[in-house]
Amino acid sequence: MSKLEEIKAATAALNPEDQMELFNWWIQTEMFKTRQLTALKRALAVGLEDLEQGRYRTYDDSNLMQLAEEVGRTGRERLKQGPKPRSS
Repeated sequence: MSKLEEIKAATAALNPEDQMELFNWWIQTEMFKTRQLTALKRALAVGLEDLEQGRYRTYDDSNLMQLAEEVGRTGRERLKQGPKPRSS
């Protein structure tokens, strides 16, 4: 059994309050914050590139409901599919 599997098993054996305390500890670590910041910077860079390349749509009162329906529909589809596999 790998260390990661051992940690996962030990975490699963904790009561919910201790699991929450462990989670809160993890999200406050510098490693977690650094990974989140890196992911955010990557997402912003993609968004800025999309803007520069003209890959965007504008919305106004005439098509805002269409956007809301589209977001709701795609959100429901993603929920049906379940969680997406995590990349390493």
